[in-house]
Amino acid sequence: MKMRVLALPLMLMTLSSPLRAEDIVTYETTLKDKAFTVAEIKVPAGKPFIIKLNNANAAAAELEAKDMKIEKAVAGNSSIVVRVKAMTPGKYLFVDEYQEDVAKGYIIVE
Repeated sequence: MKMRVLALPLMLMTLSSPLRAEDIVTYETTLKDKAFTVAEIKVPAGKPFIIKLNNANAAAAELEAKDMKIEKAVAGNSSIVVRVKAMTPGKYLFVDEYQEDVAKGYIIVE
């Protein structure tokens, strides 16, 4: 009987605990020349996630997603990681701000 009394609070603590870093999924894309590979990233609605951008170009780039309030520079031949809050369903544009007319991708929240 004592085990049941102790088990319930432990279960409730587990259910209400915040997400740990290892629970957050990382989605990766690479900017090479004027294109993102992967250009469409599908993520679940209502869950935070991480975007890892690998810049395979020698020149610096800037990941920008106005609707998601992301703007982060990345040096040439390096990577950045951006934490993104949980989002509602929709299709969100991201670009390399330095060549936004051609270097485009989308986050699709389902």
